[in-house]
Amino acid sequence: MKPQMTQDNKTLGTILLDRLAAEPEAEACRLVSEDGSFESVSVGRLMRKAMAYAEHFGVASERRKIIGVSLYHGLDLHAAFIGGLLSGHIPTMLAPPSPRMEPGKYTDSLVQMLGHIRPDHLVLDAGVFGKLDKLALHSVSGSDIVDSTTIPESGNIAHFATDPDAVALIQHSSGTTGLQKGISLSHRAVLDHNSIYSKRLSIQRKDIIVSWLPLYHDMGFIACFLLPLLEGVLFVEISPFDWVRKPVLLLEQIHKHKGTLCWLPNFAYAFLAESVRPRQIPEGLDLSGIRAWINCSEPVYHSSHVAFLERFGRYGVNQPQFTASYAMAENVFAVTQSLPGEYRTLSVNRETFTDTHRAEPDDSPSSFTFVSNGPPLEHTELTVADEAGRFLRNGRVGELLVRGAHRFAEYFGRDDLTRAALDGNGWYHTGDLGFLFDGELFVTGRKKDLIIIQGRNFYPADIEEVVGRIDGIAAGRVVAFGLADEASGTERLIILAEPENDAVAEERRLALKVRNHVAQELDCTPSDVRIVPCRWLIKSTSGKLARTDNRRKYVEHFASSKQ
Repeated sequence: MKPQMTQDNKTLGTILLDRLAAEPEAEACRLVSEDGSFESVSVGRLMRKAMAYAEHFGVASERRKIIGVSLYHGLDLHAAFIGGLLSGHIPTMLAPPSPRMEPGKYTDSLVQMLGHIRPDHLVLDAGVFGKLDKLALHSVSGSDIVDSTTIPESGNIAHFATDPDAVALIQHSSGTTGLQKGISLSHRAVLDHNSIYSKRLSIQRKDIIVSWLPLYHDMGFIACFLLPLLEGVLFVEISPFDWVRKPVLLLEQIHKHKGTLCWLPNFAYAFLAESVRPRQIPEGLDLSGIRAWINCSEPVYHSSHVAFLERFGRYGVNQPQFTASYAMAENVFAVTQSLPGEYRTLSVNRETFTDTHRAEPDDSPSSFTFVSNGPPLEHTELTVADEAGRFLRNGRVGELLVRGAHRFAEYFGRDDLTRAALDGNGWYHTGDLGFLFDGELFVTGRKKDLIIIQGRNFYPADIEEVVGRIDGIAAGRVVAFGLADEASGTERLIILAEPENDAVAEERRLALKVRNHVAQELDCTPSDVRIVPCRWLIKSTSGKLARTDNRRKYVEHFASSKQ
């Protein structure tokens, strides 16, 4: 008989095995198909399949292997990952090929990532294998390619116990500013984070999470897969590709399954409000059962919530449901979280904020409005620092620094990046900008994306949000960035935007409209505005517009020409 483990020395694998022993017939999840039908998966079925994968990998008796999982939506995606945990190895979710991503860019990114993590096993299915360039697979010597269709429905393996402080898994950063980094997280960090985060949101076993989020990024992986699985909460999962093709699918499934919690990136609120047509909404749609819509994309925009509320308020959406979280893979997931019913915005003087980087409350029509991401979680410290590393007082904008029990151990295989990100006092330098006000966090943008024009700071996300409200511009399909101009000694503002439709004749009119609107709203005149064809802009695997890649594409296509 194995000795009973205390909560302090449990691992992800032992928690899952405890749940299997206690409730094998309980529903673990519901997997939704493109047509809206679903398959119910019990804890027992999921764990039996996971044990079959674990048996294939073999227990980590001599050394711990890296298990890469690159699968589309389905039971095997979950089971292969859990199988890596049960066998004592280190699993990691990898993005499968996306129909919306350029094949060459995806292949290059995958080759680089695999070169860093060097998986011993790479789990694929026919759909993934058929879309991958074989060169990408062959470039990783020593990797065993596992065909998921060859793994039986059940297996039998003794769980290989690991140290709770050892690396449990690798999750990846979103990759909007370059190569995705593998982030090593311990069993203890993940379990402690999940426990505290669940308490912050008062998550109970009667809750039902509905999600389309991919599992190869922290929001979907932690909040909508690992947390409910470990806490015994039912989750309803939609393929992210199905959601993109049919956005109303999320609302249908919330109604059908009586969902209570839904995590979404900021762009999804505006996207749903814009893309879901009245004729697509099912009769009797009821979204009033949602306890919390959790916006986890920095920065969070009040205008996105307003658009969502105006569009779906008649179906039960209300402002007290809105919450926000500042989250990152380097801290397992959430750093902060606001509470349902405590939605807070702060309007600040535009001129003071732009010129002196200070948040001064101001309710005038020209003010900036920020949404609170809430206070930090327990066991997590958050501060704001200037370029010299000095901590800043209330309302001052600077870089956000994080440390605590949930902070990552290292960037896997990248000591250089780890040293650059962590200082001698244990603070992780996030590269994000924001300010604290009355104990709550307000995120303003990314440090490296900041555009400085004649000494004034402009956040590209603010510019993108303003442009996205213009009639004729596709919401969420705008990119703003700065380009150094040696002649003027400052940066030039460049804006790329996709139209709501591909009407070429409207390009000049829309570009002029964007230029005038930005000049009036932000007192800043763009140097170049390009209305590009639909789907021209590059997105990362997380669905965020990748400014670095789009800046590069602009230079290649337009920099030498004049509008």
